[in-house]
Amino acid sequence: MSILIQVENLHKSFGRNEVLTGINQEVSEGEVLALIGASGSGKSTFLRCINRLDAPTSGTIKFQGELVTAANVNSVRREIGMVFQRFNLFPHLSVIDNVTLAPRKVLGVSSDSAAREGRALLEQVKLTGKENSFPGELSGGQQQRVAIARALALKPKAMLFDEPTSALDPELVGEVLEVMRDLAKSGMTMIVATHEMAFAREVAHRVIFLDAGQILEEGPPEQVLGAPKEERTREFLARVLNH
Repeated sequence: MSILIQVENLHKSFGRNEVLTGINQEVSEGEVLALIGASGSGKSTFLRCINRLDAPTSGTIKFQGELVTAANVNSVRREIGMVFQRFNLFPHLSVIDNVTLAPRKVLGVSSDSAAREGRALLEQVKLTGKENSFPGELSGGQQQRVAIARALALKPKAMLFDEPTSALDPELVGEVLEVMRDLAKSGMTMIVATHEMAFAREVAHRVIFLDAGQILEEGPPEQVLGAPKEERTREFLARVLNH
């Protein structure tokens, strides 16, 4: 299995606040990597550096062997889709227009082709019949599924998810995780920052526990979530699971 993403000695500071302190990581094609850790542990910043939303202070990130920092930002974001906590949909555009905007503008896909592919993606995220709705008419879970379809519309080779269910009402979380589960089964490379431990245990190939900007523990889900070696990991899991 070829390495898709390589991160070497990644540091990121905001002013004097060092958020990431020397992260080393490799993600293979088709792998699902779950990032867990308390708020402020560096999960979001790690994802944002990979997608070039934040520039690393030092260290290197390679995607398919090429330096992400040297590449054109838009070409990086075409290859690496990202889904955020907040859905970031355009409120004035219909669902289908939200999904087809990037393929039409970025890839130059014709309106007919983009609409056809957009409808297929909406079917994939279980939103058939919502093409002409507007974001404000949808539940949070439906909006997040539109956001996933929109990210998939550029046919990325990897998907980053930054706490994709944390802004949702508990009863809507399952429908988003189901779409992500299907995506993982299809072989999509995914890095998922999440507090959903059952999902991480079921879907991830590996789990990383980040603490104060460092990887404190990593391994298969059954080891990190079931029998963590580090006291700090045990404390975190006890708090999350008893929440």
